[in-house]
Amino acid sequence: MSIETLVCPLPEHTLPRTGVVEARSLPRHGDDPRPAWPRSILVASDASPASNAAITVARLFAERSGASVEMTAVYSPRIPLPACPERRGFDQCEAPERGEAAALLRAVRKQRRSIPEARAWPLRLEVGDPGSVIVRLASAAATDLVVLGLGELNPDERRYAGHTAWCVARYLRVPVYAAAPDCEVPTRCVVALPDGQVHAPTLRAAVACLPAGAKVWIALPSPSASGQSGDKFKSARELADSACGPELANRLDALELARIDVVGDMLAGVLGLVRDVNAQLVAVPNRGDPGPMRSFLANLAEPLLLAVRCSVLVVPDESVAR
Repeated sequence: MSIETLVCPLPEHTLPRTGVVEARSLPRHGDDPRPAWPRSILVASDASPASNAAITVARLFAERSGASVEMTAVYSPRIPLPACPERRGFDQCEAPERGEAAALLRAVRKQRRSIPEARAWPLRLEVGDPGSVIVRLASAAATDLVVLGLGELNPDERRYAGHTAWCVARYLRVPVYAAAPDCEVPTRCVVALPDGQVHAPTLRAAVACLPAGAKVWIALPSPSASGQSGDKFKSARELADSACGPELANRLDALELARIDVVGDMLAGVLGLVRDVNAQLVAVPNRGDPGPMRSFLANLAEPLLLAVRCSVLVVPDESVAR
């Protein structure tokens, strides 16, 4: 169906295209007998520059792991419609919405065509709240990873891109990769463990995102301040081994690991560490069941999504990241 013949309510579109995949990417792990992670990726685009970063990340993961990728564009209708004496009747009210939705789809198609590796990805147009639509699609398709743009660190960008990211992270059961502008393969990563407990899904997902030679700082509350089991492990490698197990030992051998004990406020400490080491990625757990309860736990996911300058990988408890 062409854009010009779209009618309201808008149908779902799956528009496969052909293309050639040839891209710089994360290294393959041919010696790992387990299936690569992720295997299925959902990338959200609104045709903005922030979405270019999301497409870049999805492309890198897809080439590395052979994952399937689906794109979605979500049009958020204006509800209620603005009062206007000229608008009488259903058709007159809905026509402007149909035109704007069609314009969004055209823009995302153009964005996809500009990236050769993305031309083969199916594209779906949805109507509704972006956060709830992305959560629904990811759950229905058993997606392993959701990728979206984070936007620039300014009030206008983060009000929309950042808000959508933390809404999605609050309700999803799979990891969310919020890509910062001009993102690249991360070689400097901070893994934040705000409650002082090892979170295996977060460490595994972070390792899967990093190439050989990458530097990783594992940040925990200072044992003297937290009273938790943070002093149970003597080194960053022991922390990583406890989470990743012997099957990922080869990958850990290729990384430079360091442990950082944060004294005082954990959010301020992580933000300072990210700035000091010029981190390109922050990996952080999202404890608890999906929903508002996550905001009452010792989670830094939502504050980091709104305040940090680099990409953020949010990993829930139930993740099966490898």
